[in-house]
Amino acid sequence: MTTEEIRERYFAWDPAQDPEFAHFIIGEGTIGGKGRSLLFAIRVLRDSNDDNLRDVVLPRSRYIGTKVFEEFTSQISNLDDLRHNAPPEELEAEFLKADLPDYVTHALYGYLAEMRDPVAIRSSSALEDSLKYSFAGKYMSPFLLNNEESLDARVKAVERQIKRVYSRTYFPAAAIYREKHGLPDDLMGIVVMRISGRWRGDHYYPTTAGVGFSYNGRRWTTRIKREDGLIRMVFGLGTMSTKRGYARTYSLTNPYLRPEGSSAYKIMKHSQEHFHVIDKATGELTTIDIKEVWRDAFRWHPDFSTYASLYIYDENQGYFGSLDKMSIFSPAEGKVCMPFESFPKTHAAFFRTMSALLPLLQENMGTYADIEFSYEPLENRLELLQARPLWIKECCDSSACPSLEGCETILMADRMVTDGSCDTIQYLVFVDPEVYSSCADFQSVARALGDMNSRLAPDKYILVAPGRVGSSSPELGVPVRYDEITNVACIVEVGIPRTGHMPELSYGTHFFSDLETDEVFYMPVFQGEKNNVYNEIWFAKAPFEYGEHKAIRLYKGSFSVYMNGDQNIGIVSCPL
Repeated sequence: MTTEEIRERYFAWDPAQDPEFAHFIIGEGTIGGKGRSLLFAIRVLRDSNDDNLRDVVLPRSRYIGTKVFEEFTSQISNLDDLRHNAPPEELEAEFLKADLPDYVTHALYGYLAEMRDPVAIRSSSALEDSLKYSFAGKYMSPFLLNNEESLDARVKAVERQIKRVYSRTYFPAAAIYREKHGLPDDLMGIVVMRISGRWRGDHYYPTTAGVGFSYNGRRWTTRIKREDGLIRMVFGLGTMSTKRGYARTYSLTNPYLRPEGSSAYKIMKHSQEHFHVIDKATGELTTIDIKEVWRDAFRWHPDFSTYASLYIYDENQGYFGSLDKMSIFSPAEGKVCMPFESFPKTHAAFFRTMSALLPLLQENMGTYADIEFSYEPLENRLELLQARPLWIKECCDSSACPSLEGCETILMADRMVTDGSCDTIQYLVFVDPEVYSSCADFQSVARALGDMNSRLAPDKYILVAPGRVGSSSPELGVPVRYDEITNVACIVEVGIPRTGHMPELSYGTHFFSDLETDEVFYMPVFQGEKNNVYNEIWFAKAPFEYGEHKAIRLYKGSFSVYMNGDQNIGIVSCPL
């Protein structure tokens, strides 16, 4: 069977026709990309008879078809006017007034009667069932504590969130995304899913969670293979793994090779120090600082030292020491972080499972696979939360680096690049790291970048910025929204030790999904490291004009980008 035939079979599969899954589906129509592909994955695992996959399970869930969405929205007589002329909050308010069909309410009663754990109401639109368009982060997937005593109250709470998800089909983030890619209106399916995890005191979370890919398109060293896949894992809820925060990144080629190298200091700088939980008191997603609760964590996680280590300061680069609940140290002596130092050794079964799971999904989808998961290491229990096609741009043929005679190298990278090149880009937008670091209002810099993006449209430009572009933590990088950099051709993130900014090689986040879909070049440059160039003299002497904020500079010229994924080299240059 050809790859195309395999893909056709994958997209033709209808879970409503499978007696194992049909009773989980509410209403007619497709259940959308997230729902259909997840059930397809479970079916494939069920049929594989692979011992490495026998402990992979699916959270208790219900799937609502797109015909319910159509039936629901037909009640809103002024929908066309609302979606084009009303502010989003007014549109949502009108959706909240409408009623879901009685058969949906009845099915939710049956589901929630036996479900008292927190639940997520996940968007699963028809357009998400695509090889190319992931819609990552464009819709809404809220969660509920689901702890009201009354079943009526719990059902009404879930219904309210379903209506809110429905309204997001027409919110600007999704509408702009569809318009940009020439896509039609969408139909929304819903997955109501038990959130993976358990109560640990007043906090609900899984021990670990993350994302996985059967293809690693952005290698940090040529010692690892693209085809062997990638895992991005965090302690706690997996929400942190899809953001531009710190996570442990593993290549399945060799899980001991780190993107940040072997330096204890660099490992510490790239290690998770916070994790996400659901807080019982507030019912909200809460960020916990591991440095404040690490001793209590041993109560719930007897294997906590598998994830956490004690970093000890010294006059050089520091080092990692052992950690147990009786460890005594002062903040001046060291700190606790989560480098997952011994995880590959102590939980080899996890890597065997992933090494079997990802290729199996790829083989049966006819394309690269993208998953979300949670994992309880002490039980070797893996829950599959999402499984869908991973769109990867067809690689250009790698070619030798073009002659740079008569050109000045502005930036050079030695990791995380793909193949390709683009010439004669007229503009380079630079965020000055010194000005940004001293800025009192990081958001103003982000909005000014959005203004520059609009000003330059439709022309493409190169964006060079310190740390992580699009970070939700402004001290780590400019918190620009992706819809504010829609015309960018190449993003260069610069790591600058003196300002504390450091790119995080966060392949697999929603941000990187957008880069892949929009075919945006990306490269991280680390100042002072071998085979990296950050040409500060050029940025200081080349003529520029300021943007709407003094941190932003606009350089005009003829800039070129060259990238070679086989050699792991990326270059931005301009004529002398």
